[in-house]
Amino acid sequence: MIQTNKKLNTFTLSGLIIGPILGSGVILLPPLLYNMIGTYSLIIWAVILSLGFIFALVFGKLAIIYPGDGGVSLATKEALGKKYQLLTSFYLICAVFFGPVAVLLIAAQFIKPFFPNESIVNLGFYVYIITYILLLLKIDFIGKLMLFVSSAITLIFFISSINILLNTTNFTFVIPSLELSQIGYSFILAFWAIVGWEVIGNYSNEVKETKTLTNAVIFSAIIVSTVYILMCLSISFGDFPNKTSEKFKLLWLIEPLFKSYSNVIISSISLVLCVGTLILFVGGVARLISSLKLTTYTSKHLANNTPIGALNLLSMIYIMTLVFVYFNILTLDNLVAFADGFFIANAIIGLITAIVLFEKGFLKYCSVLLALIFFIILLFSNIFILLTIIALFIFTYLKK
Repeated sequence: MIQTNKKLNTFTLSGLIIGPILGSGVILLPPLLYNMIGTYSLIIWAVILSLGFIFALVFGKLAIIYPGDGGVSLATKEALGKKYQLLTSFYLICAVFFGPVAVLLIAAQFIKPFFPNESIVNLGFYVYIITYILLLLKIDFIGKLMLFVSSAITLIFFISSINILLNTTNFTFVIPSLELSQIGYSFILAFWAIVGWEVIGNYSNEVKETKTLTNAVIFSAIIVSTVYILMCLSISFGDFPNKTSEKFKLLWLIEPLFKSYSNVIISSISLVLCVGTLILFVGGVARLISSLKLTTYTSKHLANNTPIGALNLLSMIYIMTLVFVYFNILTLDNLVAFADGFFIANAIIGLITAIVLFEKGFLKYCSVLLALIFFIILLFSNIFILLTIIALFIFTYLKK
């Protein structure tokens, strides 16, 4: 049955990757970091995007060596044993407790002007209903749909950024005085931009042939990096009328070209990118949970191979998390920072897996470097998340 579902080619898989990897990050992070640390954000982006490109290559290779719904956790099982496969799975699942809800809230904020009487939490719930319905469709259809919309969105940001840069007269780079904690927190937030590559392996059973995954990862990483670079340069150096008196708004980036249509376009882009991100993460982690065979229910699949049991479990978790947001127990910043802590912990185990499995060469040495850098970034996470990560590690280590 798995063989008959291998329908993604290089371009449809790229469509499934580019939109979600850009996702809520490209909407939220460039303006957020610029408003926090000014042009110093360019240094943060240069580091993160460089690490992200290598990160994509490492996890793409792991997915090729050990394909399956379990994704990179299958490689971890081979290299480090069953208990560490469960640990990396737990980290990824914990991250997806928080991350998708943050994405829902980001989408809700951008469509809020069109639904002024609805709360952000309600709008986030409605966005998830749309996502849930799309996740029930065949994966090749979703890939084709996301290829079309991610291409259009990429083109809009690409052309808008080029237009801003061509009309910029001053490229002064100013480095503000920053504390180490600010720099560390900036890296934690920016890590959101490269989250997603670690779940690509969960779709390895859906591709036509091995080289499809390799080509899609390389192509997608180039496109994603280019869009981020152009956007961040235009935000940092562009001549915007209200730049010195207000916090930067992403709307300003496309207004010179799209005029009165800018609000509708930016809201539509935000909604589509956020839904794309949710499809990638929720779909990927649902496949992971299903592959672990934790219970009979979470292992259930529909006829088109959709892991319906695991998907329903995740849906209940998201509803609970939205309730916490409704009562102000959690905020958007909390959700992003919490999710990134678990994503980084998961990524570190994946990189250790690569160090063990890869023979001497470029990717092995890069994996060592990335593991060290990610560990340093992880130290700036919320103390509660760090304690949870440590507790899960100790529990796994002691487990027979």
